[in-house]
Amino acid sequence: MNPLNHVAIIMDGNGRWGLKHKNSRNAGHKSGLDTVEKIIKETIKNKIKFLTLYAFSTENWKRPKKEINYLFNLLENFLKNRIEDLHKQNIKLKIIGVKNFSNKLNKLLRISEKKTSKNKKLQINLALNYGSKFELLNAFKNLKKNKEKINEKKFK
Repeated sequence: MNPLNHVAIIMDGNGRWGLKHKNSRNAGHKSGLDTVEKIIKETIKNKIKFLTLYAFSTENWKRPKKEINYLFNLLENFLKNRIEDLHKQNIKLKIIGVKNFSNKLNKLLRISEKKTSKNKKLQINLALNYGSKFELLNAFKNLKKNKEKINEKKFK
């Protein structure tokens, strides 16, 4: 039995790698996706149950629009072309973060999650539109909301 149960990877540096090796940030992102395929194979081979890929943080919205569009097109194409294969491999895809994208991408994300929801070999958590500032703000909002509910109950 493998004592390693969960691997998390921050997918950082693909654009810089692309500029250095192929003169294009987008080429780096494409190569990063190819690397993800290899990581998935190794994760399964080593019987690791959870793989979290931190792919697109809230800070990434500051990137040039063309680069953002390229990244989401890569993701859309991956989901269209590879979700069936992931499903056949018994891989579950779970999206973490705020699903605040185009209607088309949100629909693809929902369909992909639903299609793979019962799979058990590996769970891939894909972190999209996540960020620590956002998480902290939401945590405080939830605390405030819960405190207000408690106070309402006290006065009833």
